[in-house]
Parts: sequence; C-alpha cells; structure tokens
Amino acid sequence: MPQNGKSGVRQAGDVVLPYALSAKESATRCAQQASTYLGPKARLAATQARLRYDAELVPRLERAKVAAGPAKEHAARRSAAAMAALRGDITPSEIQAVVRRRERRARAGRLARRLGMLGLLAGGAVAAWKWWSAQTDPDWLVEPSPATEVPTEPEEQALG
Repeated sequence: MPQNGKSGVRQAGDVVLPYALSAKESATRCAQQASTYLGPKARLAATQARLRYDAELVPRLERAKVAAGPAKEHAARRSAAAMAALRGDITPSEIQAVVRRRERRARAGRLARRLGMLGLLAGGAVAAWKWWSAQTDPDWLVEPSPATEVPTEPEEQALG
C-alpha cells in the first residue's frame, strides 16, 4: 500500500509538470514585460522623488535645524549642568546661588523696563501738557504790555 501512495504522487507530479513549466514561463514573460513597461516609469518616479527631496525637503530640514539651534544649545547647557551636579562638581548651594542671581537679574530687568516706560509716559504727558498749554494760551492772544518811555536827562535832574 505504501508503494501505491508514492506512485500516485509521482503520477500526479508527472501530470502537473507541464502545467507548472508553462506557468513558470508565463510568469517569467509577464515579469519581463512588466519590467520593460514599468522600469522607465519607476526610474522616472525615483528621479522625480530625488529632485523633490533636494528641492523641498532639504531646505525645510535646514530651516528646522536653524530654528532648533538655540533650543539645542540650551538643552546641551542644561544637560551639562545636570551631569556636573550628578557627579558632584557643583554643590546645591552653588546651584541656589545661580538661581538667586538669575532671579535678581530678572527683577532688575523688569524694574528697568518699568522705569523706562514710566519715563516715556511722563515725557509724553509733559509734551502733551505743553502742547495743550500753547493751544489754550497762544502768544497772539496775550495783550502786549504798555510801552515804557525812557526819561530824558533834564527830567532826571528835576526829579533828583
């Protein structure tokens, strides 16, 4: 009985072999035709993709790198400071001193800005008051003072 099973498989293989070879040849021919038809289009698409990458994506990536520069530097400084603190190169009191100094500078900067704005407002108020004063009391509305005569010499002797 086992012999019948093997011979049945061989017989089925012999029957299917021409169909399999024909399918192989058809698949090879179709693949060659597809390669002939799609190959130039695929190369053209790849070339266009490369050109668009160079034209559009590279400049955007460069702008992103430039925009991220300050953040990158800030992150590098913070990580270096954190590593120094972890290694014990910087004490907690030194860190607190730096924080206090930064807060003090920030307060001084805010005070300077506020004083500058207050000075600008005061200067603007003075300028507006002078303008308004000149509009309400122009020189041409003021009556001239009466003319005073200079006494002549004989009159001075009579008075003296």
